[in-house]
Amino acid sequence: MEFDSKGNPKIVVSAVTSMIDSPIDIQIHHLKPNQIVTLKASRIAEGIKEIHLESFGKFRADRTGLVNLNTQCPIEGTYNSIDGMGLFWSLDTTKIVTKNDRSQTVGQVLEPQKLKLSLIIDNVIVDEILINRLWKSNQINRISVREKGLVATFFSDVNKEQRPGIIIVGGSEGGINEYPAALLASHGFSVLALAYFGIEHLPKRLVIIPLEYVKTAIDWMKSRPEVKEDLIGIHGTSKGSELALLAGCYFSDIKAVVSLNGSAVSLSGIVPWSEDDTLPPSWTYNGNPIPYASPINPKKIAVECREMWLNREGNPFGKWYAAITSDEEIVEKATIPVEKINGPILLISGEEDGGDTVRLSQKAIERLNTYNFAFSYNHLIYAGAGHSIGIPYLRANPYNQGNKYDTAKASKDSWNKTVEFFSENLKVNLN
Repeated sequence: MEFDSKGNPKIVVSAVTSMIDSPIDIQIHHLKPNQIVTLKASRIAEGIKEIHLESFGKFRADRTGLVNLNTQCPIEGTYNSIDGMGLFWSLDTTKIVTKNDRSQTVGQVLEPQKLKLSLIIDNVIVDEILINRLWKSNQINRISVREKGLVATFFSDVNKEQRPGIIIVGGSEGGINEYPAALLASHGFSVLALAYFGIEHLPKRLVIIPLEYVKTAIDWMKSRPEVKEDLIGIHGTSKGSELALLAGCYFSDIKAVVSLNGSAVSLSGIVPWSEDDTLPPSWTYNGNPIPYASPINPKKIAVECREMWLNREGNPFGKWYAAITSDEEIVEKATIPVEKINGPILLISGEEDGGDTVRLSQKAIERLNTYNFAFSYNHLIYAGAGHSIGIPYLRANPYNQGNKYDTAKASKDSWNKTVEFFSENLKVNLN
């Protein structure tokens, strides 16, 4: 970090351009000893709507006139701990603007995040700096995949260097989840972000998804010169964690599995809460449903959950998952046979996750213990964190589950351990 020789108060950062998942150092130079200043961060999240975000910290300079966010806690602000990246994850919504033309917001384009830092002294902005945060490095190529029925995006080295492969599957939002794929590719992998419903010709709803579709993706990866065909892992988020764990059970080419905010019990397909007698399966193999909890619709609970959702009252998901997993015999049959996975397993959950992912993921640990699983396995459980554990240094949005600080801390720790997990078990040299 260079020191500015001029005498004016100035924001100094270690990098104006960096990867989304990399921390940067932020300091304020040339203040008066013990001077109190405010550092504000702001950005606009582009999508169907423009979401205006801001955070701030009020700091007291040390006796040399320096503020260092890595070592100082704000006197006041949107976060209240010593955290060099606190301004990033503590961003709050200040305004939402609906766009008239939605055609320009379809899809994920991986545009860099632009965050402005403003130094304010006596209610006057005295310095500003624009920070660019990248989703992928310049050494990563991005191509759209529409082959063999697949709907996906592939990230690989621009020089076609052969690397271990990872398949990324998202959750109930559907479509292609490119963000973690782009970042993991930047850590030395060839990564396929795979959609499995909710886009183009794929099923409209998350019901009756054939596991063979993932096998097609595996075979496609093995055929690519950028992929080491004997080193392929899979990462699933939320509902996609079931798909990731099942793919590992059914297809031995998968050598490492990560389940984030998910379940080791195969749950019913996602349909509107209704008074139908039955619920559909999420997954099939050879045309047959994978056992799931629960084929029987708890109609009374479904109606209650629907009313809770419409009225924005309480946590309908916790109530729902408790209901469909209340029959121990059904749950036993629906528990994914994770002992069949041909490699190490990492599960990640937040204690405050309204989807009860700690309990549902712990089913895997119980089963692995019972079967004396041959590979390493671990369940990372984070106190105070909810369902939004994910990529670090992004705005922590706990969705009324847990709190921002613990969710941000969990995201940082679990993401680093995810990269380490794939690197160690798919033989990537981080150095």
